[in-house]
Amino acid sequence: MSDTTPIPTAPSRLGRIGEATLARFTPTVTILAYLFLFVPIAVLIVYSFNASRSTVVWTGFTLDWYREVLKDRSLQRALWVSAVVAGASALLATAIGTLTALVLARRAFRGRDGFSTLVLAPLVLPEIVLAVGFLVLMAAVGVPLGYFTLIAGHTLIAVPFTTLIVRAAASALDLRLEEAAADLGADPRQAFVRVTLPLLLPAIVTAFLLAATLSFDNFVMSTFTSGVGTTTLPLRIYSMLKTGITPEINALGTLLVAANVLIVVAVASRHLKLLLRR
Repeated sequence: MSDTTPIPTAPSRLGRIGEATLARFTPTVTILAYLFLFVPIAVLIVYSFNASRSTVVWTGFTLDWYREVLKDRSLQRALWVSAVVAGASALLATAIGTLTALVLARRAFRGRDGFSTLVLAPLVLPEIVLAVGFLVLMAAVGVPLGYFTLIAGHTLIAVPFTTLIVRAAASALDLRLEEAAADLGADPRQAFVRVTLPLLLPAIVTAFLLAATLSFDNFVMSTFTSGVGTTTLPLRIYSMLKTGITPEINALGTLLVAANVLIVVAVASRHLKLLLRR
């Protein structure tokens, strides 16, 4: 009987060259990618302190544009509309996505695959198609454009994302924990509230933050579903293109970046505290 065990061979010279090239250029490509992502934000922050009305010519340092943002009622109104719509739609999308994810992860029923595909369909459809279809539906049933249509439209966009996030977490849960809770006398509601929900909470918070972000910077759906008095911040900024964008927009963008950083730091520090407690 002949020995058919393969004899290990040394890596070829071409393979070694490829590995060396990959090891040399991977850090460079990574750095360039991060620069591509964050340099525009840095430019935005720097030019928010520009004394000139031009957004590309630096003439000196000033804080006047931040004062203009605080005095601009139209921007404040648009910011308020975006915040209200983002908060409401994120709550709805997270609640719907969580319930849908639990059903898909825990229940076996006829047509589950088809239902899952239907829920995730907005991810692959062009958003403008969804927006036009949603507008036609609202017009057909006689719903006026306003907060309701904005919140409903943004919820439609966010539900697939929240469902995916929570479903992944729900699928990874250890069912034996719930069984142990039941053995200790907990009914299904108590087991869900005291065991399942705390384990899913990080995924639910992540889903909420993502849904709020998607809503806050949404432009396409907002264009078709906003009404009189419900102009969102992206739509307001776009309308300012007609008169020319000033560093006031840079100042507003800087404030939003700072708010996002504070939220991310707060969430990350909370998760870190939870990990340290464990």
